[in-house]
Amino acid sequence: MPQLLVLTGPIAAGKNTVADRLTRRLTGDGRTVVIVDVDEVAAMVGPPGAGRAGLWFAAHEAHGALVGQWMRSDVEYVVAVGPFHTDVERAALTRTLPDDAAVLWVVIDAPVSVTFARAQADPGRVLSREPGFHHRAHQRFREQLPTIPADLTFDSEKLDAERIATGIAERLGLAGTALPDRPGQDGQSKR
Repeated sequence: MPQLLVLTGPIAAGKNTVADRLTRRLTGDGRTVVIVDVDEVAAMVGPPGAGRAGLWFAAHEAHGALVGQWMRSDVEYVVAVGPFHTDVERAALTRTLPDDAAVLWVVIDAPVSVTFARAQADPGRVLSREPGFHHRAHQRFREQLPTIPADLTFDSEKLDAERIATGIAERLGLAGTALPDRPGQDGQSKR
């Protein structure tokens, strides 16, 4: 059965960048990895979008079903990325998992001053660049943080994505796993 890695944290903390770096590290060593991002599932809802159409939780449920199905496949690692901050969001993620699923919860955090600057610098972002939305989402994360499971916690203001990916690989017992060179990577996700 695959190992499930759950990457959560506030908007623009670097979850997708870490997922990409970790995936490169694992696949570079011949392992099979699937990244399942709740934002990509939510993006399947056409305009006005999942959030504005009142379908954000439905996207969480669809995402959880997708993760659960991948956990029944022959891949070695499933990386779930998203804001799994509340009990209800975490239940949507975990309710379809096999009973004996191995889950590693990773919180990637950064102060709102850092995450907002990152969102503003990324022209590919839309809603998370709006100050009110960004600050409300970050506050929601802060309020829920004490209840979020965390086997590992990283501060992406202090550690870059590669170092966080290395920390996760070490926790998985894969400290020697090589990270293939990839020129032109700036460490920022475009999601």
